[in-house]
Parts: sequence; C-alpha cells; structure tokens
Amino acid sequence: MKRTIGFALGALTLLLAGCSDPDAAGEGEQTTAKAGDSTLGAVIGTIDALSIASEVIGNAELEDPFGGAGAYTIFLPRNEAFEDLPEGELERLRSEEGREGVIAILSTHIATGAIAREDLDTALEINGGSLELTSVTDKPILLREVDGQILVGDGDDAPRLTGISKSASNGVVYVIDGFIPPRS
Repeated sequence: MKRTIGFALGALTLLLAGCSDPDAAGEGEQTTAKAGDSTLGAVIGTIDALSIASEVIGNAELEDPFGGAGAYTIFLPRNEAFEDLPEGELERLRSEEGREGVIAILSTHIATGAIAREDLDTALEINGGSLELTSVTDKPILLREVDGQILVGDGDDAPRLTGISKSASNGVVYVIDGFIPPRS
C-alpha cells in the first residue's frame, strides 16, 4: 500500500520526519545509494552549483529536515535556474516571506528513498526509459530518458540531470538545470 502524504504550508519538517520510519514511507521505497559521511543538508552546502539553493533553504530555516533520519533523493536546481527566475522572485525566495515558496518548490523536488545514479539508469532501462519516483507529496516525480539525457518532469522543457550528484548519509542530491514543473 502506497502511503500518500499531504503537503501544507509550513509542513516540510513534518513531511520529512513522517517519512523517517521505513514502514511509514510506503511500499516500493528504494534505498540504493552508498551512504556518504554527511547529511543531505551538509552535502547540499558543499556543491558549488547549489550555493543559491543552499542559501534559500537556510534562509527559510529548512536545514533540519535534511539532517534527520529517513532517506531521500533530492533534485535541486543549479544556481543558473534560480538566477533565471522572473525579476524579484529570487529575492522573495531569499526573504522570510519567501518560506512558503521555498516549501512549494522543495515539495516537488524530493523523492522518498535514496537512489544512486547507476540504479536510476538501470531502472530507466528496465522500464523502457520512463519511471516514477514516490515523492513527499501526492504527485510522483517522473524521470524520462530522452536522447541520452535524463529529464525530470513532464514536457520537452523539463529540467535535465547535469551529471552532478552526491551521496549523503541520508540520501542523494542530484543537480538539475531547472525547476521541475508541477504535475497536473
């Protein structure tokens, strides 16, 4: 039985904490990555291409969920994606008032379970180039292989994996070249 977790404003901490129990995360959760030495929160801060994402997460005071128990695969937009946001949006996300927006973005970018790149490639091959990961929301995260690139989300303009990924003690971080569009 797949457990669906609702997402409400300010509930990111509760969502991630609620998934920390392996039985609560639902069937089908996969953990395939070799654990790193640091938590997801610490690892995000070490990836140069994610310095803006790290800053935005810190300003929204959302580092703690990434330091706890549970395993997650996080797809975070690289700095250029944040810089390409409409005028004023990045400043809003960096502000205290932007916390709601940061939570909304993160909710569509986090899958339960830690999935290593080689296992992601294998799963895509086995499933004909397409697969859905269970997310922390009620909408799965779609991954597709198109012309040798892995796209995250629907449509031709879906962000792509950049080739940067890093394992943490509680998950894996993938750098993507844009924001995952919300699924309808």
